[in-house]
Amino acid sequence: MSDLPSSPRRYDEAEVGRILKRATEIQETHRAPRSTRAGMSLEELEEIAREVGIDTAHLRRAARELDVRTPGGGPVEDLVGGPLSLVRERTVAGEMPEEGFEAVVMELQRLDETHGQPSMLGRTLTWRSETPTKTRTLQVVVSSRNGKTEIRTEERLHQFASGLFGGTVAGAGLGVGLGVGLPVGIEVLSSVLFSVAFPLGIMSLSYLVARGIYRQVAQRRVRYLEDLMDALTVVVEDSIRRGLPPSGSGHDLPPPHLIP
Repeated sequence: MSDLPSSPRRYDEAEVGRILKRATEIQETHRAPRSTRAGMSLEELEEIAREVGIDTAHLRRAARELDVRTPGGGPVEDLVGGPLSLVRERTVAGEMPEEGFEAVVMELQRLDETHGQPSMLGRTLTWRSETPTKTRTLQVVVSSRNGKTEIRTEERLHQFASGLFGGTVAGAGLGVGLGVGLPVGIEVLSSVLFSVAFPLGIMSLSYLVARGIYRQVAQRRVRYLEDLMDALTVVVEDSIRRGLPPSGSGHDLPPPHLIP
C-alpha cells in the first residue's frame, strides 16, 4: 500500500510565504557567480507576487509607501499618539519641461483644499498652503534637474496638536475637573480625596480622548498625502513622457480621497 496521502497537500498563506522565501534563498546559493548585492529588486519581488496571486500594482504601491517618513518620533510624538510632521518623497527619472511645472500647479490647485500659493526658483517649484486657523500647513516641493524630478510633500500638525490637547486636556480637564471636583468634594462630600481624584480622572479621560482624535486625524492625513503624491507623480511622468503638460492639466485624473 502506498504511503502517499489520498489528496495533495495544501499550504496556507503563511506556509506559502515561508516556502517562497526559502526557495529564493536556495536559488541565491546556487547562482554562479553569487551576487554581492543583498536584498531583492522590485522586479524579483514582482515575480514572487505573481506566483502567489498578488497584483503587482499593489506591490509597487506598497514599495512606494516605504518612502513615507515621520521625522521626530520622539517623546512628544509618543505623547500625542502620532507624528507631528508627515513627509512623503519620490524621485521620477527624467526632467520636466517648463510647461510641466504649470501642470503641477494646476493639479495642486485642483486637489489642495486649502488653496495655497506657488513660487518658482530656477527649476524648483514650491507650493505652500495652510488652513484658515493655521492648524495644518502643507508644503510641496518639485525639483527637476540632473536627469531626475524629485517630489516632496510635508504636512505639519504642530498647531493642530497644540490646540487639540490644550483645549481638551487643559480646558475640559482642568475646567470641569476642578470646577466640579473641588466644590462637590469639599462642600458636599467633605472629601479631600474626591477633590483631588476627580480632576485627575477627568484630565486623564480628556487626554485619552484627545490622543485618539489626533491619531485618527494623523492617519487620515497620511492617506491624503499618499493619494496626493500618486496624483502628482502621474502628472510629472506624463509631462516628462510627452515633453508637454498633460491634456486637461490632470483634470481627467480621478481626485485622491480628500480629507477635510
